[in-house]
Amino acid sequence: MGTEALVELLESYRGRDRLIRTLCYGCQLVGGVLVQTSGRRHEYGRSLLAVASQLSHCRTVLRLFDDLSMFAYSKQYGLGKMERDPVVRWLSVLSNVADQLYYPFEHVAWAADANVIHAKSDKWWTFSTGLWGLSLFLGIVRSLWVLFVMERKSRRRQEAR
Repeated sequence: MGTEALVELLESYRGRDRLIRTLCYGCQLVGGVLVQTSGRRHEYGRSLLAVASQLSHCRTVLRLFDDLSMFAYSKQYGLGKMERDPVVRWLSVLSNVADQLYYPFEHVAWAADANVIHAKSDKWWTFSTGLWGLSLFLGIVRSLWVLFVMERKSRRRQEAR
């Protein structure tokens, strides 16, 4: 990746998020492996895990500003009337609801950790993680359903020949 491409990537929110996420997961992976070793590598691993933690926190703080764009997307999608397939429509609507709820739960958890509010963050992190997992699960089911429908249509076309 050249300098110009990196600058272009960093100029957009999504590009920065992708780079931060990639660095975060990379540091977690390498750090986790190095922590399992002994000696100096163990120290490097702990340092990489600390960097990963800070990058993860950075992403959490940046997500404090995602509510409006998520709301606009959910509002635009509505009940998915433009979708032909009712399964895709309702899986998408449920996924949007989970995503829409995820942000406030995460914000409360972050605010509790930052001592902005007086609350225990554990349950809020659990709820936000559950909603995130639900959204991922619904997205996977939706994708599998679309693949199933495409495969079925492909078979019908082949049989018609």
